[in-house]
Amino acid sequence: MAQESRERLREILEAIVSKDLVSPGDVVVETGLPRYLVLAAFQCLEALGIVEPVFTKGSYKVYTSTIYAKKLLKALQAGEEKPVLALLSEPSISPINQVGGEAATQST
Repeated sequence: MAQESRERLREILEAIVSKDLVSPGDVVVETGLPRYLVLAAFQCLEALGIVEPVFTKGSYKVYTSTIYAKKLLKALQAGEEKPVLALLSEPSISPINQVGGEAATQST
């Protein structure tokens, strides 16, 4: 059962990461998963900071993925036993931002 849930989450994340902006409806169409399941996943992913809303009007939201979405997706694709541990590592900082004290603290 856990494997089935991971597979659904992988599908959802692949649909999210493959686009710059995505709504839950887009993911439902692309994956064929039930709307209630996709909406629940988006609520959890938003609460964890894996996706961020960029536009909201009423109950309609458009999201973008964060660096953590890509990390979690990579861990799921690799079949890691505990993919959530991929979220604990720090986001990588580009070499350009490592020069100078203040620039190194800015996120990419």
